[in-house]
Amino acid sequence: MTLALRYAAHSDVGLGPKNRNEDSGYAGPHLLAVADGMGGAVGGNVASAITIATVRALDTPGHRDPEQVLGQAASDANARIAARIDADPHLEGMGTTLTAVLFDGENAHIAHIGDSRAYLLREGRLRMLTHDHTFVQSLVDEGRITPEEAEHHPHRSLIIRVLEGRQDARPDLFAIELDPGDRLLLCSDGLDNAAVKDDAIADILIRASTPEDAAISLIERALLHGSPDNVTCVVADVVEASQPVSGVPALVGAVNEADPALHYDGPATAEHTMFGGPGVPSQPGPPMLPATQPPNALDEGLQLDEPDLEEELRYAPRPPRRFRWLFRLVGAAVVLGLIGVGARWAFNWTQEQYYVGAYSDDTTGGTPRQPRVAIFRGIAQQVPGIRLSDLYQVEPLELTKLPPYHRERVTNTIAADNLGEAKSIVAMLQDIATKCATPPAPRPAPTPGRTPTQTGPAPTPSLTTSPGRRPGGALAPTASTSADPRATSGTRTVAAAPDLPLECGDDAAPTPDPTGTK
Repeated sequence: MTLALRYAAHSDVGLGPKNRNEDSGYAGPHLLAVADGMGGAVGGNVASAITIATVRALDTPGHRDPEQVLGQAASDANARIAARIDADPHLEGMGTTLTAVLFDGENAHIAHIGDSRAYLLREGRLRMLTHDHTFVQSLVDEGRITPEEAEHHPHRSLIIRVLEGRQDARPDLFAIELDPGDRLLLCSDGLDNAAVKDDAIADILIRASTPEDAAISLIERALLHGSPDNVTCVVADVVEASQPVSGVPALVGAVNEADPALHYDGPATAEHTMFGGPGVPSQPGPPMLPATQPPNALDEGLQLDEPDLEEELRYAPRPPRRFRWLFRLVGAAVVLGLIGVGARWAFNWTQEQYYVGAYSDDTTGGTPRQPRVAIFRGIAQQVPGIRLSDLYQVEPLELTKLPPYHRERVTNTIAADNLGEAKSIVAMLQDIATKCATPPAPRPAPTPGRTPTQTGPAPTPSLTTSPGRRPGGALAPTASTSADPRATSGTRTVAAAPDLPLECGDDAAPTPDPTGTK
């Protein structure tokens, strides 16, 4: 079954202190769209007018891939906003939401970015089709606050995704199937910000007999609740194509004021200009701008006022787009500078360290000298391309004079916190080498014809019982010795070898620790 749309569009500046409408709306046989300009930045009306004037070129039948052309139209609008900012730098920061429905005779293909909304009324039940791109909605999605708390959150209108001339503008794209009797509503956030709840919206859409009545009643309800923001409503009924449909495309809001040729000179006021729908007499519609018209022509005559501070809070802070490369270059220079300072500090720290190691002077070309103990400034670690240590002083102590354990320790380097500690380590190594180089005292040779005397008490023979028995069964005495200080005969003298230092052995010995001698 082929379907058709009956549509209407209305917009109002609201009850706030602003004297201009920054919303733009469009309604046609195949396209419905609402764009809410960023009121906090100069040129919000320019951004919304550029966007609606760009997407309305899609109001034709026979699109092969409706969602693809919707996404492309949003991208084109974003590029035109960027070009307008480049041509007029004081418009830096302007942007707009976009909610658009492309109708192909059976389905509604939707593109959405920002906090404008699309609703579907079917069989008396209202369903919101879009998802707000706001900070508070992200808190609800994460489960951090409830939908009821979101209605009173101080940042409930802070937008995180809009068309603002950047390359990362990505609208949501999806489609729904339509049935005869469905009613579609597209509106700016001026409607829900005025505390018009979904049940009140559903009641108005159910009671209104025509799309025009529905759009006007919704705006009146928003004004009754004191809406300080612009309010734009686009309403369309889905009917069978066999039913008569009259009307011409409707442009409302800022885009309608962008060019005198687009303004409908009818009985309605400038803010409530409506084209199309059964309540409008049949007369020639406004001329359509060609799709190739440059974007600068779309905002001729648009009034650019000072920023509205209250409305400015609706938008997330955005860094300036101009000179972005300069900020990136400065940031990279700062990071490299910090890295350089850190590397320099680390190198200076290494030059305050010392260690004791082995030094071999074999550069003379002659017979290499024995490796000697030396003091180095720096650290012993190796970093490719960076020299972290220098020879400070070569000591006269040869490495071969040290015991094996300490020789290995010096070869592997012994770290020191400062020069004094390194010199203390060298002094200890010299002391160990001196002790280990002293030969042991020789033993006295025994005198011929004499029995050497023993310096300690002589053992005294005694008889003890032995578990062995003689053949006759009697116990056999066994000779043994016992120390008796009174017995001095029969002894011999033995000379004791002097004790060598513990460090001189091959076993592991304590590493020299100069801290105990400071």
